Amino acid sequence: MATAPAPFDPEQEFVTPPLYALNLSAAQRCVLDWIERQGGLFAYITVPVEEAADDMELAESTVYEALARLTAIGLLVRDDAGGHRINARYFFSANPDLRRLVAAALVDPPITPDARAAAPRKVGNTDARRRRSIRSV
Repeated sequence: MATAPAPFDPEQEFVTPPLYALNLSAAQRCVLDWIERQGGLFAYITVPVEEAADDMELAESTVYEALARLTAIGLLVRDDAGGHRINARYFFSANPDLRRLVAAALVDPPITPDARAAAPRKVGNTDARRRRSIRSV
C-alpha cells in the first residue's frame, strides 16, 4: 500500500544551507552576483568568460573555476546548451518574504471566472463618445 506524499512545505523545501556554510571564495560570490545582474536569475544565460573576467577584474581561469564549483554544489544550474541560471532554491532561501508569497500562491485556490466575467462589458455614454472621438495617427 503506497503512502501519500508529504504535503508541500516551502519552509522545508526552499531552505538551503546559508552561504557562509558553503565557504565560497570572493571570486565565486562575484561570479554569482554577476550572473544575477545579467539576468541569470530568471533565464539561462551564456557567460562570456572573457567579458565577465574583465567586468569583475578577475583572471579568466578564476572565472572558469568559480563556474565549475558553483555548478558542482548546485548554486548554478547548467542547461544542455551551456547556459547558466541561478538555482531558484538559493534565491528563495535568501528572500524569505518572497518564499512565503510563493508558498501562499501554491496553496491558495485557483481563480476561476464567473458568469459576470463572461458577460459583455457595459459601455457607458461617456465611453462611447470617447471611442468615437479618438482617431488613429
